[in-house]
Amino acid sequence: MKTFRTYKNNQKNNIMNRLALLFSVLFAINATAKINNDSLYLNLDYINVISEENELEKSLFVNVEDSSFENFDINSIEVIELEEEVEFNFNPKNYLPEGFNALKGKHDLDWNTIELVELEEEVEFNFNPKDYLPNNFNPYKGSILIMQ
Repeated sequence: MKTFRTYKNNQKNNIMNRLALLFSVLFAINATAKINNDSLYLNLDYINVISEENELEKSLFVNVEDSSFENFDINSIEVIELEEEVEFNFNPKNYLPEGFNALKGKHDLDWNTIELVELEEEVEFNFNPKDYLPNNFNPYKGSILIMQ
């Protein structure tokens, strides 16, 4: 009798293992189908965006080579400047120094009195750059050297 119960238990375990395997396979198949389905929609959205970009480029740049810009009047372009109001939730004057004027000195700058200083900087390599250049490399080849 003891062997009969063991045989029944093994048979039940075997059926349970087969059912678990079957449900796992079904779950995996459904998951891959769902992933492929979603990626198909994403690809279609991407293709729609690309086609809309192409249509916009065609409408903007068609016959650009044929049009003449010599007779173009730049004053015919109407510029629309949008004024946006900026609202602060605090008073910025509380955070500025006393007597602060952002426009003070705006036109007082004399560019002729400003001296430009170029700093000479030596570059040191930890390797020989000639090892990485082609044979007979001349950086000045083809350039016109003007001596004054």
